[in-house]
Amino acid sequence: MSKIFLHHYPESPFSEKVRSVLGFLGLEWSSVVIPMIMPRPQLMPLSGGYRKTPILQIGANVYCDSKIIVRALAQQARDEQIFSGGFAAHRVADWADTQLFRVCVTLLFRPEAIAGLMASGGFGKVDMGAFMKDRAELVGNQPLVSFSPAAAEGYLLHYLTELESSVARGFLFGSSPTIADFSVYHCLWFLLNSPFNAPLIKARPNVMGWVGRMAAFGHGKATEATPEAALAAARASEPVLPERVALDVKAELGKTVQVAPVDYGRVPVSGELVCADAQQFALLRSTEETGRVVTHFPRAGFEITA
Repeated sequence: MSKIFLHHYPESPFSEKVRSVLGFLGLEWSSVVIPMIMPRPQLMPLSGGYRKTPILQIGANVYCDSKIIVRALAQQARDEQIFSGGFAAHRVADWADTQLFRVCVTLLFRPEAIAGLMASGGFGKVDMGAFMKDRAELVGNQPLVSFSPAAAEGYLLHYLTELESSVARGFLFGSSPTIADFSVYHCLWFLLNSPFNAPLIKARPNVMGWVGRMAAFGHGKATEATPEAALAAARASEPVLPERVALDVKAELGKTVQVAPVDYGRVPVSGELVCADAQQFALLRSTEETGRVVTHFPRAGFEITA
């Protein structure tokens, strides 16, 4: 079995989602800590330029976006129970990864919250000016959200009221967590790391009990690894090619295409299209640093161009 590498940084909320899934599945993995901001020269050969965090690597297969990362990990663990909530759980997960995430970002980047994070060391050693410049470039100098902090707090209080009754006895869809729990959890984890925002959540005892149950899964069995080790693992492996399917796309298999997110971080990744099924786009790429790799993207939330 190929070694699992997660390219991430500690403060990243979507990385926390994946780390928690690794803990729930009881997987062993290698932790490659990347800079919070660009440049990331040793990661770009694997990602093809994709900018969002985290990125999962299993041998010479690279997975971009937490949606497809979780699916790859469940397959690696041969444990699909995280998807047992069906359609409803997936829709809640999508809502959390988009709408709830934007609410949390708005609350975290209001001036009072930033001041609290800086005072508590919540941004580590990163320069705040450089961080804000990097994030402006990530979203294309367009606002990630279109509502005010006051509106965001209104959204959050409404959602927390509903969540308080939904998790009183366990998890969102029963006695076991689903993908919906992990997607909501990483957003609230993000806020709980902010001294200014944490009291909004701590006032809800059932929500805090659920947060504790989610945190108890831990992060699995992690060992530190270097970017060089990850690149060497890719070079030493041959990628596992997915089934050649071209479902409802104009681009032909075997042709060079570009894939990019539809929301922000819209940096296109180029490669040979080897799969476009209902779940993913997969591109075969080759670089001197990695050899042949297959880079996978979720179908939902990404677009392909010839």
